[in-house]
Amino acid sequence: MLRHILLAALLIFSSVGHAYPSNDEGTIMPSGDNRPIPWPWSSAQPFPWDDIQGLWRIEQDDYVSYFAFKVVKEKTSGGRQLLVRQIDGETRRVLAEGVGFETGKNILAQMTSCGGTVYRLRLTSFSLENSPQPPVSGNLYKNSVMVLSVGSLEAKTTSEMVNLQLSKVSSRFRFSQETCVSR
Repeated sequence: MLRHILLAALLIFSSVGHAYPSNDEGTIMPSGDNRPIPWPWSSAQPFPWDDIQGLWRIEQDDYVSYFAFKVVKEKTSGGRQLLVRQIDGETRRVLAEGVGFETGKNILAQMTSCGGTVYRLRLTSFSLENSPQPPVSGNLYKNSVMVLSVGSLEAKTTSEMVNLQLSKVSSRFRFSQETCVSR
């Protein structure tokens, strides 16, 4: 009888442990309150290729994530691409990677997390005069306001995405060989 009770308890506790998948990849997107900000999307300015490279930070409530950007030249067309690496704000582990391409005045990137989740990322630059918010404090980049929009691949518009200001932490960031694959 005792063996049956222990077996039943073991089954119950093991099924509770698997009811919620573990989040080994960290949190790739902020959740919760997404207060809409009336960003003037039609007033976006040309993308600041000369100033984007480095380490940037986004923050919403308790959520903190870093984005490392590196400008690279495409060998075949000579155009520019943006290597993007998302880094967890607490553990400093790589969460996701992708490549961004310029479309109009924006950079669009498809990101793939270390756990295989695919999501969309958009970078937009606004002049200080056209920004509905002042630049975030502590930002090293003072030329404009950079907005990062992040959401699912199904998101059709920026209103379906989480839109957060980026603040530049450092112009220098060494893209090490550590990636999702190397762990």
